[in-house]
Amino acid sequence: MKPKILLFLLVIFSLIFTGCKEEYPGPLYEDESIPSPVENVQVKNIPGGARLKYTLPESENILYVKAVYEYPEGNIRNVISSAYTDTLLINGIGDTKEIEIELYCVNRSEQESEPVKVKINPLTPPVKLIRESFVMQETFGGVMVSFTNPTRADVVLTIMINNDNEWQPLETLYTNKDQGAFAARGQDSVLAEFGVFVKDRWNNRSDTLIMYLKPLFETQIPPPTPIYSLFNDYNKFYNNYTYSYLFDGIYGDPAATNYAGTLLNSPASKLPQSFTFDFGKPTEISRYKYWMRTNSYFNFGSPEIWEIWGANELDADWSKWTFISEFKAVKPSGLPVGTLSAEDRATAEAGLDFEFPVGTPRYRYLRWKTTKNFGSVDYVQFTELIFWGNQN
Repeated sequence: MKPKILLFLLVIFSLIFTGCKEEYPGPLYEDESIPSPVENVQVKNIPGGARLKYTLPESENILYVKAVYEYPEGNIRNVISSAYTDTLLINGIGDTKEIEIELYCVNRSEQESEPVKVKINPLTPPVKLIRESFVMQETFGGVMVSFTNPTRADVVLTIMINNDNEWQPLETLYTNKDQGAFAARGQDSVLAEFGVFVKDRWNNRSDTLIMYLKPLFETQIPPPTPIYSLFNDYNKFYNNYTYSYLFDGIYGDPAATNYAGTLLNSPASKLPQSFTFDFGKPTEISRYKYWMRTNSYFNFGSPEIWEIWGANELDADWSKWTFISEFKAVKPSGLPVGTLSAEDRATAEAGLDFEFPVGTPRYRYLRWKTTKNFGSVDYVQFTELIFWGNQN
């Protein structure tokens, strides 16, 4: 083999083996100096944790501050806060026991300072604050639980029933609202043992509130018949989207891209707007569910505030009708129109629950009057109404 060719091959093999050499990742900066620790640490205890404020060392090489602590016993947790802030948040603590925190400054070479030790005494954790606020009582077809969540913690609330000494979940609510209520329905009107508890994302769980309650009787009412004969109701429609679509059983499809199954009044209309429907005989109404326009929740013509009136004789004169109640659809997140949270979507897809005042007389006819919609537009549109109560 010619010397030049041999030399060429040796160079090629050398490059191949050099390129295949395994390299191990390491710090971006080569600095073996130990950073100075934080100073002037101030502790503000909060529900379920503490907020630590401190003074960072005067060095541009600090990358972050790390807190290390043990909670629960045998489990080491680490919390990191950027060097661009002087505060670190400890949360997810499920009790009020004292906890020792070690704070480290870490530089760009991943070198840690000597620890600064502080002690925190978390205040009552959010799950216990929520548990203390629980009020559970019987309602139509089940039980209702109201609660407050003063820290607006992300939590899961679960209503259960004891069937043959086995607890079974009935309804779950994911929320971070400061207050609210939710119900578990579909239960017989017999005395039963119900429970409710709350859990957070760190798996801190409250004890269970247990009560024996007897749900109020109700059954789903057959769809009413729309009435078009009252001159002062609004009976103009966009294309063929008449009031009958409100009672056709088509609702809750988040993928809907049109108005199928949806009432849509003419854009030439104005508020307030009313329509009337007939249950065929005097009916005790306990509650109803309302589904809004499927592809634009909490927007456009979906009713936000409305009134319901009742009567047993059909008459256009409003003085012949009895005011039952005003209702309001509340957007869980409170975000501006056009912006939705995951909770907003889930709430709309499940339908919004509303209860009639206890003791409302039986009425054959109901009149719905929309006074405000979410989009502040001059028309009304929504998907479905379902009523529960007693016609016996």
